[in-house]
Amino acid sequence: MQIRLLDCAAAQQIYETRMVQDFPAAELKPFSAVREMMQAGIYEPLVLEDEAGHLQAYAWQVMLPGHRSALLDYFAVRKDLRGSGIGTQALHALAEYYKERLDDLILECEHPEEAPDQAIARRRIAFYLRAGACATRLESRVFGVRYQILTLPCGGHAEDSVVGQELKELYRMMVPEPYYRGNVIFYGP
Repeated sequence: MQIRLLDCAAAQQIYETRMVQDFPAAELKPFSAVREMMQAGIYEPLVLEDEAGHLQAYAWQVMLPGHRSALLDYFAVRKDLRGSGIGTQALHALAEYYKERLDDLILECEHPEEAPDQAIARRRIAFYLRAGACATRLESRVFGVRYQILTLPCGGHAEDSVVGQELKELYRMMVPEPYYRGNVIFYGP
């Protein structure tokens, strides 16, 4: 599996053709926000392709310079390949890709206790755990949605308190005031 960093035009094409189908509208930030973060150097949209260059999955990260954790903002496997092991391969490839730069990728999973479909939320968490992610003692509530925080070790594995601090800093960059206050809340060490 090959990993390729997207420029703004290619990222917009994936956004308009894939992401609008793979994610509910309420979960998609406007592409203008993605573009601004890319231009600021804190957003890294990647595609994972087979040897022939065909898209298998995509993973878009929020990354702060000098930090050892990044937020896996969006991750999806091509619809016709889901359930085939490509997702696990893609996560392993991401961990390898980031091992020199990051200790962990931070994963936010909708908390099963409050998810509209608890079974899907549990399956998603179980998938990440089977793929090598680790549970943390962290949770968040972002714009009313409760998340359980997992980490995917890359080049190390940070303590929950470090992951929590880095996640707060990532959100401070992504969500400007006055939207942050009262809408982005963290629980745990």
